[in-house]
Order: sequence, then structure tokens, then C-alpha cells
Amino acid sequence: MCLFFLSIGVVFAQSDSLILTKNFKFADGVYVNYADFQKNKPTYSWQEVNASLATSEEGFVAQVEYIRYNQQPLNLQEIWGICLGGIPYIRLPEGEVTDAATVFAGLRVRGKICYFRYKDEETEFYEVKAYNPLNGRPYRQAKVPVEKTVEREFMLDWETGEVAAFSVENLLDWIAEDRQLWESFRELSPREAADRKFRVLLIYDDRNLVYLK
Repeated sequence: MCLFFLSIGVVFAQSDSLILTKNFKFADGVYVNYADFQKNKPTYSWQEVNASLATSEEGFVAQVEYIRYNQQPLNLQEIWGICLGGIPYIRLPEGEVTDAATVFAGLRVRGKICYFRYKDEETEFYEVKAYNPLNGRPYRQAKVPVEKTVEREFMLDWETGEVAAFSVENLLDWIAEDRQLWESFRELSPREAADRKFRVLLIYDDRNLVYLK
């Protein structure tokens, strides 16, 4: 993890295009609401606040301990997202990730459909049986909890701010207006569709450009 103490200034990212490309660099700062994010105008610049947060480049997440404005802490659960180095991070719902800090996931793709993912811990229960060595019959059984890491994927509708799970079914709904792409995607087998859904999202964004307000 790389720790940032943001009492020092952070340079704003700039772009010479208003087209929202998948690698568009947003202005760094704190976005309290989605409307400010759509305008690329942070509610607070990093120069205006004091914050403590840690980022993981590998995990593409940021964990925020606090953000203070005029020495008063902001309610992190009322912040839509933050931006660091031009990369926007959307706040995850409280309790979504088992960490004490508030977690934000980076938008890996920006466009008409944005995309983000993050890793989480999930508990599964497996049945374990003990066998009698004399007759080979089970005489005791119990369910044992096992922790495993899972990857959760989501997409964000640029126009509305709606967030949905990144599934084949949801993606088909969201690209329905691009009939040619929709039909090609729908004709794939379930396995092919699951393997190619990320590429379909990128194609859709390239063919359906949106602009910052």
C-alpha cells in the first residue's frame, strides 16, 4: 500500500478533449455528488482539504481514513467519489468490503458505460465428515467456514449514475440501443458471452461517444 498525506497540493489533471474516452483524466479532488463528477468539477480540491488515505495500484482501490474541510471531518458516506492522478474512484457501499476504512474503487474504464471491480472476502461453508475406521461409516459431520477471495465487477451508466453488476444479462440491457452489437453479443454461447463481455463493453463505448457536461 502507498500512503498519501494530502496536506500538500496535488496537481489537477487536464485534458484537451471533452469526449469521455476510456482513459480520460479527471480533475483531482473530492466529488460530493455525481453531478459534480459529470461536470469534471470537484466539490473540493485536495488543496482545500486535509486527508489521510492509502491506495493500492495493484488492487485499483483507495482506502480513506478521513477527509477534513476547515478542520471539520466530511461524512465519507455522503461523498460520491474522489479523484487521484486523474483516476476517479467511486465509493463502495458501507460494509461492502470488510475493512475499517471507507473504500473507493477506481473506474478502470470511462465512457458511456464505465467499469470498475474490486476484491472482497467471502465465507463459504463446506461439510466435513468424520468416519469410523472400523466400518468406514460417518459418525460425525459439521460445516466448516472457509474464507475465499472473490472479484466483484460493476458498471456505471454515465448518463444516470446507475450502478449494476457487470453481467451478460445487464450488459445486454445497457447496449440494446446499439442493435448490431446487441445482436452479435446475444448470439454468443453463454461461455463465449462471459469471456467477451469486457471487450463488448469497450466496443460499445468506442461506438457510442459521450461528452462531459
